[in-house]
Amino acid sequence: MINRNTTRLVQEYCEQTGKTPDTLTDADEEVIWEYAGNHIAFFITWLIRHDLLGEIHHEDEEEEADLQDVKDQKKTGMYILSTYCDMVFTDEDISEEALPFIEDYYEHQYLHDYGEVLREKVLAAGFSWDDYLKLEPIIDAAYKKFCEK
Repeated sequence: MINRNTTRLVQEYCEQTGKTPDTLTDADEEVIWEYAGNHIAFFITWLIRHDLLGEIHHEDEEEEADLQDVKDQKKTGMYILSTYCDMVFTDEDISEEALPFIEDYYEHQYLHDYGEVLREKVLAAGFSWDDYLKLEPIIDAAYKKFCEK
């Protein structure tokens, strides 16, 4: 359960919806969790679209179909994060090839780039293909630069 008294995201969501922390429903909390995981969902989407997920995500035909749906913009990284990762993304979810890049870029620059793209809605935003497609070339450029080192 979300700590309703201290989470900035909850406060922003309440301002956005006119609700108070005491009146949030389970559905509201699901939206808040989606907002909280959106930055990860964007990154997972990038990994999927570049075939850089770990082997654990390629062992099941149903998941393979869902990954293709992400590539085809029919599903999102948030769907993969919630369905196959239980909202937790770890090193085993990332290919060995991409792991050094993730450790460098994600840890040092990604959240800044994500914030620049989403600007004022950085906390209270669910997954949007329009927003993702603005961020993808930035990650692409960072990955290309990293690979050239």
